[in-house]
Amino acid sequence: MSVLQIERLTFTFPAHWQASKFDDWGFYRNHFVRQRNDIQAVDILALSPDQIAFFIEVKDYRHPQALKPSALPEAIANKVFCTLAALLPARLNGNTLEHERALSQAVLNCHRLHVVVHIEQPAAHQPKVELADIKHKLKQLLRAIDAHPKIVSMKRPQAMAWLVTAR
Repeated sequence: MSVLQIERLTFTFPAHWQASKFDDWGFYRNHFVRQRNDIQAVDILALSPDQIAFFIEVKDYRHPQALKPSALPEAIANKVFCTLAALLPARLNGNTLEHERALSQAVLNCHRLHVVVHIEQPAAHQPKVELADIKHKLKQLLRAIDAHPKIVSMKRPQAMAWLVTAR
């Protein structure tokens, strides 16, 4: 079982899943991100036992200082594109053979790829972020990668295999 902390959320993945905080990888932080400006990555790479890869981006708007980005779908799409671009060189040059290279290879060999955006919003003043608009724009921006991206939250997990709890 993999347990990952992202912002103020805990992601618990089932046994036999592989999951990692991609933007914490040594290869990404120390090499890939230095290639050019505006390189970003999704928060989590996860791989199910049946070889389905999940790119998971996490946004937690529950704390008062959270700033709503004006171009959230474009920012998420950029993270997906940059993560895809990083996977092949991470497989070839990753810093940790048993982790970064192996998970990169597994994701590159996957049968399907899903983009999942986990968004938590404050109870008051909903909706802070228009989820339907984000999903519609993501479908347009990512149609060649995942024509059906998912927008999920703790209250609306949409049958994702992992569990998310607040810290």
